[in-house]
Amino acid sequence: MRYRLVATSFGGVGCTSTIRGAVRHTLQTDLPTQMGGGDSAAQPIEALLASLLGCKVATAHYVARHLWARPHNRFESIEFADVEARHRLNQPPGALHLPITEPPPSPPGLTRVSGVARVHLPAGSPLTADDVAVLGRVVEQRCPIAAMLAAAGVEMDMEWVPGGAAPL
Repeated sequence: MRYRLVATSFGGVGCTSTIRGAVRHTLQTDLPTQMGGGDSAAQPIEALLASLLGCKVATAHYVARHLWARPHNRFESIEFADVEARHRLNQPPGALHLPITEPPPSPPGLTRVSGVARVHLPAGSPLTADDVAVLGRVVEQRCPIAAMLAAAGVEMDMEWVPGGAAPL
């Protein structure tokens, strides 16, 4: 599979990326005003986290179809709660270290992503909390964005649990 994009800054630190395919989609990023941006869109790290969660949902649907026996090989939805990404504790991110010409004392990337994935199963589903936990383990192994983050040394700590009735 191949992905093609073009991107342009729109004055200041904001950026608009256009995904080139049969249907063109756009994605914007910006920074908060206190960091020199216009606060008109998600920060790049937030866009990465949204991509991670979207990738986990898509991967989970694929995995469930192949992991669980029919007709119970699906779920209604996944609700991600308390998702948090962190840099090294007690240190500013390396990207912000000054003077700018010196190497930062810590890497500029994330060190940990955590949260809870509540998997909402159809009414009457025989699937258990253990089944949902296995789904989560396989998703963590198969999700391309999770794999890239883990390979970069980011600790991935997402708890997968049954979520009861699907949210409205």
